Amino acid sequence: KLSLEVEKTGSVNTIYKNGNEVIGHNTDVAGFELSLRHSKINVLHKSILILGAGGVVPSIVYSLLSMGCKKIFLSNRTIERAENIKKRFNEVEVLKWGNIPDFDIVINATSVGLKGDSLDLDLKAQDKIFYDIIYNPKETQFLKKAKENGNRIENGIFMFIYQANQSFSIWNNVIPKIDEETLNILGWSELV
Repeated sequence: KLSLEVEKTGSVNTIYKNGNEVIGHNTDVAGFELSLRHSKINVLHKSILILGAGGVVPSIVYSLLSMGCKKIFLSNRTIERAENIKKRFNEVEVLKWGNIPDFDIVINATSVGLKGDSLDLDLKAQDKIFYDIIYNPKETQFLKKAKENGNRIENGIFMFIYQANQSFSIWNNVIPKIDEETLNILGWSELV
């Protein structure tokens, strides 16, 4: 059986048994939403630009729509991958790579930045929120440039933590507390 989140996103990252049923679930949806709430990022009535169309993007889109964002723009180097996400979420507007609309929040959901490389985009916005799902390094080139231009930045560590927290709570029927002590034990405090 598939959860509603899986039906909407097409992605399973947690499997568990409920009686005789095996359930496929997606904790990235809640993980992303909880990370935004943790960081006090309000997406209600905001325009969001998502860069990339990889496996986690449908979960991000579903979260954003559930939280009441105004508009989602999606841009990917391979436009067909972005169009495939639009088939699932008609509300998304697909843009050609390099076309930058007016946005309140930009989310880097590409792998660019994992090895110190930089996106080939001119994002000279100010007073916006830049969110990178990459959490190690703590500040990718994407985030460093945004910070230099006077933008608020967030990395993806809390999305990672909260999606794992959701899986753990499903498997163990316990919701672990996420605090400074938890981050220190996990060795993640330096990434926050």
